[in-house]
Amino acid sequence: MRYKVFVVDSSRRVICAAKLDCIDEQAARRRAEQMCCEHDVELWEGDRLVAVFQGATSDGSDSALNRRPISPPS
Repeated sequence: MRYKVFVVDSSRRVICAAKLDCIDEQAARRRAEQMCCEHDVELWEGDRLVAVFQGATSDGSDSALNRRPISPPS
């Protein structure tokens, strides 16, 4: 399956993007989470937002929440 990963800054501007070819969504989530470091990482399948992984500079105040996926908006 084809996925896209976007690394975004605190203003949600894209810093870089990459295409991922993964066997399934779980594999895509693991690979996107590995890309998460300083900035947030968004994982997309087509026009569907799959997950957002918070980076170290995210506005989240609880560091335990960093690198955990945020549910996409409904």
